[in-house]
Amino acid sequence: MNIFNRIIMVIAMLCLAVFSIVAIANVFVGLFEWSTIADRIVNYSTNLNPYILAAILFLVLVIALIILIFEFYRRKIKIANISTDQSGKTMVNLKNVSNQVRESLTNIEDMFDPKVKIIPKSDGIIINTFSKLSTGIHVADKTKEIREAVSNFASNNLGFKVLQSNYTAIGFVPKKVKEFKEIKKEEPEPEEQAEKKIE
Repeated sequence: MNIFNRIIMVIAMLCLAVFSIVAIANVFVGLFEWSTIADRIVNYSTNLNPYILAAILFLVLVIALIILIFEFYRRKIKIANISTDQSGKTMVNLKNVSNQVRESLTNIEDMFDPKVKIIPKSDGIIINTFSKLSTGIHVADKTKEIREAVSNFASNNLGFKVLQSNYTAIGFVPKKVKEFKEIKKEEPEPEEQAEKKIE
């Protein structure tokens, strides 16, 4: 049961608990008659605009359908097959694979905010990589380096058969210029040099 269903169930159980307490108290105290309450509800519904009543009932129906869909719908975990033999299959969660591939790209220079999306196929996987690049670099060479790094990591470290490795540059970031300041030693004045010679 997901969070939305839990909230609805908690509210419904609280309403049912309050209703039960009031009903039990009404048995001994006699605060009201159930027929009077039923007549009020019927009279209110008949006096209400039929379009408003239909809208309220439709809203209740939609909420009930949403609760049912969320209760029976389970999001499937995307997995990919690494190897298959007579004893069975070896499967890996694609979300974890994407995270590992993304972490392997942190050492590549001039590449920022990498994102990896893996598409499983029957005989392997397709890897789509997205990131920002530094300005002023050779884009073709850098993208080739990234695609090869992704493909090699997925095949050598994770055991996947990489059918295709694609790369998309989603933006460019200005290259940071490192400023090096040269610290020059102050030369002693002629008078100080003469004093040192006399000593």
